[in-house]
Amino acid sequence: MDMPAPSPALNAHIETQADLEPCGQTSVVQIQLPSTNSFSLSSRSQRRVVSTSAACSDEASYIKISIASASSIFFSKIRKYPQRFLWRVLDNHKILELRSADLSKDEREKREASVILQLTFPSTIRRGGVAFADNGEDTLSVFVLTKSNDLCTLTIRTKFFTDIAASEEEPETWCKTFKPSSFTLSTPHRMLAASPEQLIITLSDGRLLRLNRKQDQDGSIWKELAYNDGGWTTSLRGLVRWQGSNTVRYDGVVLDHNTAIAAELSPSRKHLLTVCANHTFKIWNLEKGVSVFGMDLLGQHRRPEDIQRMMLDAGNSEILRVFKAEGAIEGDEYYAMTYSPHAGGQFKIWAIRDADHGRSGVRLLHFEDNLRPPDPDPTPESKAIWKMADFKIGQGDRGIGMQLWVLMRSNKRYKIYSLKFDLENLAAAWSNRWTSTTRQHLERGSLPQLVTSDARDAPDLWLDYLFSPGRYPHAVLETALSIYSAARKLSIAVNAKASLEDRLCATITSQVASQRISMEEGSGTQFTQYRTLMQQEWSLLHQEIQDLDKLRCQVLSLAVDDQSDMPWAVSTGGCAAIRECSRLEAISYNEPAVVENYVDLLETRSIEDELGREPKQPHDLATLIRAVSDFRETYSPLFQHTFQIWLSNELWQEPLQTVAERIKNGYVGCNFYEETDEYALKDLKKALKPLGGFRGLSTNYFLDIVGEMPSIMASESSGLTFSKFGLHVLVEGAREMMDLHARILLDLLVLVVFMELEVRKTEQLTDLDTPAVFVALLEQLKHYEMMQWLAKNVLSVQAGSQKALGKNSTLGRKSTVLERFFAEDVKPQLSEGRSQSASLSDTIQDLLMWTIGGNYKSITIDQVLVHIQCNLLRADDIELAADFLPFQPCTPWAIYIRGRLLLSLGEATEAALCFEKAAYKLASQPSLDYHGQSAGYLSPEEAAHMGQGLPFYYTHVHQVFQSTSHPSYAVHFAQLALQSTNRSSSVEPPTSLLASIFRSSLETSDVERAYATLIQWPQDNQRAMIPTMLRSLLALPTGPSRLLDLPWPPHLHGWIDKYLANEDASDPKTTLKNVLPPERQRKILAAWRLRHGDFRGAAAVLYSQLQMAQKASQKSDGLPRFRLSAEGENEMGGRALDEAYLSVINLMACDVDEQDDGRDSDRSGSWLLSSKQGAPRKVVTISDVRKDWQMELDRRSAVEAGRYGFGLGHGDEMDLG
Repeated sequence: MDMPAPSPALNAHIETQADLEPCGQTSVVQIQLPSTNSFSLSSRSQRRVVSTSAACSDEASYIKISIASASSIFFSKIRKYPQRFLWRVLDNHKILELRSADLSKDEREKREASVILQLTFPSTIRRGGVAFADNGEDTLSVFVLTKSNDLCTLTIRTKFFTDIAASEEEPETWCKTFKPSSFTLSTPHRMLAASPEQLIITLSDGRLLRLNRKQDQDGSIWKELAYNDGGWTTSLRGLVRWQGSNTVRYDGVVLDHNTAIAAELSPSRKHLLTVCANHTFKIWNLEKGVSVFGMDLLGQHRRPEDIQRMMLDAGNSEILRVFKAEGAIEGDEYYAMTYSPHAGGQFKIWAIRDADHGRSGVRLLHFEDNLRPPDPDPTPESKAIWKMADFKIGQGDRGIGMQLWVLMRSNKRYKIYSLKFDLENLAAAWSNRWTSTTRQHLERGSLPQLVTSDARDAPDLWLDYLFSPGRYPHAVLETALSIYSAARKLSIAVNAKASLEDRLCATITSQVASQRISMEEGSGTQFTQYRTLMQQEWSLLHQEIQDLDKLRCQVLSLAVDDQSDMPWAVSTGGCAAIRECSRLEAISYNEPAVVENYVDLLETRSIEDELGREPKQPHDLATLIRAVSDFRETYSPLFQHTFQIWLSNELWQEPLQTVAERIKNGYVGCNFYEETDEYALKDLKKALKPLGGFRGLSTNYFLDIVGEMPSIMASESSGLTFSKFGLHVLVEGAREMMDLHARILLDLLVLVVFMELEVRKTEQLTDLDTPAVFVALLEQLKHYEMMQWLAKNVLSVQAGSQKALGKNSTLGRKSTVLERFFAEDVKPQLSEGRSQSASLSDTIQDLLMWTIGGNYKSITIDQVLVHIQCNLLRADDIELAADFLPFQPCTPWAIYIRGRLLLSLGEATEAALCFEKAAYKLASQPSLDYHGQSAGYLSPEEAAHMGQGLPFYYTHVHQVFQSTSHPSYAVHFAQLALQSTNRSSSVEPPTSLLASIFRSSLETSDVERAYATLIQWPQDNQRAMIPTMLRSLLALPTGPSRLLDLPWPPHLHGWIDKYLANEDASDPKTTLKNVLPPERQRKILAAWRLRHGDFRGAAAVLYSQLQMAQKASQKSDGLPRFRLSAEGENEMGGRALDEAYLSVINLMACDVDEQDDGRDSDRSGSWLLSSKQGAPRKVVTISDVRKDWQMELDRRSAVEAGRYGFGLGHGDEMDLG
């Protein structure tokens, strides 16, 4: 019986791409496996850890390195992580790549399976020659057939994927090779691993080969057992191709029509079910080695001459599946589903009760029904030919709630369908219960377009687009650049260490510069032409990128994890998790009519919401969402850009007008009146007609759409955590969902503004509360604008406080802000009765909720924004923190964090203003956990200063400025702290604060402030600060005069005098020797003593200076002490010596005049002075000094008169006095 064509399927699932970029620079291990041929160049194994990805110069090299020819996911029964393995065949069937594909792991598991194994075989891997098995332990058995007829058995421990050093083990210990003798007579076609100890291989002559080994054997020896369906006659026919025999050629091998192209084991592993090339379904008894059942795939009788016409494609082995449904139909042991591409393509279900009884033990279910797969393009005008490429079927309890997955393919296009059914009622569900997987989200974001009002040029726009996380792999961009440059013969002299962004810009700029820009009249300005050419060249480069990226998107297989009910689409460039659509995603990605037909498949909501109103129907919401989406797309790029600018101002600036005025400003500023197309308006009215037109749009429509967005997250922990692989899938899914939600909100906002200022003029919108809808949409848009920023910006600092890989790094994946600060905290949901496909979407919604505070109603969006900023500052990513600054609110806490950012940017003045602005509130809120709110950016010690009053707050700010080497602002806030302390009678001024002010004042050469701070200290502490004060003061050009002008207290005079005289130099580092020369130091000391009336002390200092001058005037070569100059004045004595004598005599005379103690005037004003170091001290009076000066004058007179003696220069000079 012909089944009716399946109705249009509901897009109930969505593909979320997994990121296959390596997690680190040393996470790819390449191993060259040894060859059994002693003459081969690769007879010895080699191992290396890849630190940089190989550069691809053209498309061929890119395909060789990055595009898989075969790939799938093996779901093992290993009880420990890792359990799921993605395998890919690369490099023209030479390399087998293995990596973990686990989304989650036990939260107690600290290991990360991030190591990628690339095993290079000495010979080409056969198509269909890769099989996997495991024994439930921590060992993975991989079997590979090569075209050199080698069977390679790889026993890989799971530790290879978690510890890069584990693979240092010699490959000979875990890689064994065996050459079956049966391969000398026939060629292997397909291989199936029944267990680690048993393999089944289908041969080209129609035979089956079973290989067995003992459990303790390593795979170098296998026991062969070959059998066929027709005895020796069939075997001889397979060896000798008779003319006219029914054969098919595949991969260069001629296959007999009895060759099994698909094979599956029965649940008991006693029988082997096969589909042969001659369109026959067979069952083999493995113990007896004979075929016990055979029938045409469609259950029809075929004549011998029909065999050639019904031959199947030998390359499609995914046409047979075996499944159990215990208790579904009494007496049935298990079931098989087959697919035949003939008769329009049909599925058949076989019920096996006792396969050994032939046709009496096997029967067809739903034999009369033609179970055809859905057609993705059923329109008569379509010329596309769709083929069933793969299918999987999940087991169900008693045959209820089973699920069929079907992969349809047409050239490079594909579509994945799913059907939930009960085994006995399959025909009823087949016609109208199909659901499909959508890929609409993969086309997110329009291409960059130049807008005259946009300050950004083409390079900025295109770089943001191309390097958006998750859009294009690094290898695609590198290869596209090479192809683009080679096609235009560009040779750019760029630094080899330059980033890919820089090389892209340099290449495009060079290409544009090589084109002549017309300057003729009417051709536009040179700048306009330059921008146009730049945009064209970037578009051409993007075309190369798209062509390469399409190579990654060709689907290869469909994989379903039976344990977690998680389907995967495996492609040439990676894999994608197939998750269930959220309710809003299902409404948005489907036509309203389809949503109405499948409304029972959507998640149900309560009859009434919190406000007691009945929610709108899903298909009505779908109508509105599709209508407004099409309407906004009609606006020009200039309008889109202007509207986005207006929206940013509305979201992140404090409103100063009423809601009505803000809406009007948006309408006028974006030029709605001129930009709205008349035909677009007609189409909008037509699309809204099912809802009653504009008049039928009530507030509830808009609020219901907003209500479909996540509003609560799971509260129970599943005990699991995401792996790195799963974390990337989670973040990509969140990016898809947030982009959709943001687009819907933006579409609705455009409609609301248009309706309020344009439609309301002619229509009665009585049920639409525009201000309420406007505010609700803006509130949600603020959330999603923030989320999109988190998802597109990449941190420059990796987890673990390690610096991120440089921009020129070609290997390693950087983390987005969303992944680093939020996704790592979210735990996978594990709800009973729900598949992992559905739980993944639930967890994605949890992540969106977690970014805005989760279930904590007390957390506001303003607090979340500041928390993100603190995280960025703690990660020391100042550039990203500055980029996030426009999102910051105007709360005191946000203003303070803004000040910390400005200080990191070197803008100390603006930072100080922020700190002062936030002072009062932050100083008076003691109940807040500032350490937690700052994500650890503020240490517990810093946070303790908050909420404790202004003195503590200003002290904290003072310490911040001091730690960042801004002494002037450090002093300013320290003084504010002191001032606020003086106003508070309960707080003593801290000594440490005075010391900080003192040091900071000296650093800024603010001597007066340092002096004022010094004298506030207790007298016992002031002495210790004198050396620091004087060293800093005397290092200034005006230091001596300022030293004398300061009103030093009397109790410090003695200490200052001792320090200047070097009598208190206990620490050599605190002396003035490194600051002042000795002569200048003595003059300052004399001036100090003179300023304070100590004439005797000043004279003592100058007398020592006089002695040095006398010593300096003596010649070391024995010549006369004086030599006349041309002016008749001696050079070494001269006026300087006279001035020294006069200074000493005058000071001694002043001291004598002030003394009146009755002593002899000749002894008054006397000191004990040392004539030179080491000599005994003696009393020197003013008469002694006058006498010495007179003797000096007499010597000069004798020299001028020519009366002087000669000496030997050893102290024997003639005394001329």
